[in-house]
Amino acid sequence: MRKWILLVVLGFFCLGAESASIPVTPAPVPLITKPVDPLAYISSLSIKDIQKLAGRKLTFKEKIAVKVYQWKLKKGFTTFKKEETKSNKGNTAMILGIVAIACLVIPYFVIASIPCAILAIVFGNQARKENPKDSKAKAGVILGWVTLGLILLALLLVVVILSSWTYGGWG
Repeated sequence: MRKWILLVVLGFFCLGAESASIPVTPAPVPLITKPVDPLAYISSLSIKDIQKLAGRKLTFKEKIAVKVYQWKLKKGFTTFKKEETKSNKGNTAMILGIVAIACLVIPYFVIASIPCAILAIVFGNQARKENPKDSKAKAGVILGWVTLGLILLALLLVVVILSSWTYGGWG
């Protein structure tokens, strides 16, 4: 009896076990002959090519997602090139110009508006040399000059008022 059990157990382990699934042949992948940036390659594929790579038909939702992803990839390539040449001096000039104008209204901060206005003019002119179409740099320069003009006007007004005063009587 033991011999029969041992024979059955050994026979069970010696039999070849196969899976119930049928192996799928892989979809043909287009050959890339020269090295290409993978993101640029993905963004240039059509839906049919992506379906061949995936080995199945994409759903409508997946097709939309692929197109949005490709659009973002293409948009990303152009924005990276623009950001390399872009500087933040235009933004800084505009912010300093706004701060300079705002400091004119707040008492005891008028003195702080003078350096802010000068820095807005300097940064704005530097940014306009790099990019003449930078509207934020132009706004910073204008706000800086307007602030300096208002400070000069207020200073002249104070000088005129102080010079017209007389001490003592009707004079």
